Amino acid sequence: MAGIAVEAALHALRAEIFEGHLRPGDHLDEVGLGRRLGVSRNTLREAFRVLAEERLVEHRPHRGVFVRALTVPEARAVYQARRVIECGAVREAAVRLATTRMPPQAAVERVRAGVTAGREAAAAEDWRAVGSANSAFHLAMVALADNPVLDRAMRQVLTEMRLLFVVVGPAREVHEHYVEHNEQLARLVEAGELVRVAVALEDYLLQAEEHLVGEFARAVPAAGAEAPRAAAAG
Repeated sequence: MAGIAVEAALHALRAEIFEGHLRPGDHLDEVGLGRRLGVSRNTLREAFRVLAEERLVEHRPHRGVFVRALTVPEARAVYQARRVIECGAVREAAVRLATTRMPPQAAVERVRAGVTAGREAAAAEDWRAVGSANSAFHLAMVALADNPVLDRAMRQVLTEMRLLFVVVGPAREVHEHYVEHNEQLARLVEAGELVRVAVALEDYLLQAEEHLVGEFARAVPAAGAEAPRAAAAG
């Protein structure tokens, strides 16, 4: 039962962070959050421990737990890591294909599913769902390499990137631009043109890095001017 309670608390806290209800720099008050989520302080502390491992929150000595606030260099480092992992995975998949080892069909299908989900969500103007579909698409691109270590690394990077997205601005402005880019990449994947995918993906991610890290850098001073909020009863 304790494990179930921790998972429920984790799900709720991640959702509040990813949706911007808990903002970077917010103080997470154990008493208030525990009351609001209906969990014990021990359960909440275990959830905080997991979130700290995911680098979504940080413990500050004698002050408590806070939602992690990325610096501009950290945001750029996260994007660079994402580019190295994702492009490297696609290049590895291209090498495997050259030796007649096809990418996992399930991964190819997940690439297409991510595009389809993104288009459907965009048509419904559900921009948070577009963001989730975009994450699924890029996880599927890494899965083409059939390497679980790369899969785990990519999941961690995408988790940290959510801290950037909540600062940059409305979800539509963050994600709308990339729906069509994903379609073009998916077609190349389905055609087995993985070398071309790697080249196109590198350019795509460099542009995304410059755009989003630039927007983040402009937003950070304004965000930093706000006093930290205490996240409690709400």
